[in-house]
Amino acid sequence: METINIILLVSGAIVLLFGIGAFLNPNLARWINAPGGPRLKSIIALIIGIILVIVSFIYEIPTN
Repeated sequence: METINIILLVSGAIVLLFGIGAFLNPNLARWINAPGGPRLKSIIALIIGIILVIVSFIYEIPTN
């Protein structure tokens, strides 16, 4: 796994965990820059986090 893929994996995991936290505690949704209510913002963060994790596993980004 290349360094860029590891960075994508870690950032995706952070966004995913933040989305879960915002889903459980709606006050955290203020930090998510997306339209809608707290639940919609947390769902958007969850989807983006899942996409980043999947991309980090599937697509190998060359660094050369």
